[in-house]
Amino acid sequence: MEYVVFDIETTGLDTDNSRIIEIGALRILNGEIVGTFDKLINPGIHISEEITNINGISNEMVKDADYPGVVLNEFNRFISGVEFLVGHNAYRFDYPFIQSEFKRNFIKHDKLYVKDTLFIARKKIPRLRSYSLKNLSVHFSIVNQTAHRALSDVYATYELFKKIEEI
Repeated sequence: MEYVVFDIETTGLDTDNSRIIEIGALRILNGEIVGTFDKLINPGIHISEEITNINGISNEMVKDADYPGVVLNEFNRFISGVEFLVGHNAYRFDYPFIQSEFKRNFIKHDKLYVKDTLFIARKKIPRLRSYSLKNLSVHFSIVNQTAHRALSDVYATYELFKKIEEI
């Protein structure tokens, strides 16, 4: 079984007006990590102080980064051929953003099945107060070194996915 666990950081919540500023991903083959993807993106728009306070990504950090079309083409190659994607709140946030950016940058891509750890956890672990990645990480004693940075969240999501699949 081959899949990719992914996460993004963005300039906001609106897929039409906000942009991806970081993509992190792990490619998994038969339960082992076989590839890592971790890229900042120059969104071509200003990153607000509010967003920088959430994820720590500043305008200075992305000023020399590649633009979205370059990074998204690389990401599209990274996910090519996998059976599915895994993400936390990926149905409602990450995957729609990826699709929107692919469309905006004229990148042809395969539509992929997405397994969302948020929805899986809600089904398998009833009555938790919150199903945020932070709360589920605490619940399962998963360490997320740098929450709200894409690759760190990806590692936490990967560990979460393994634990909830065992339930």
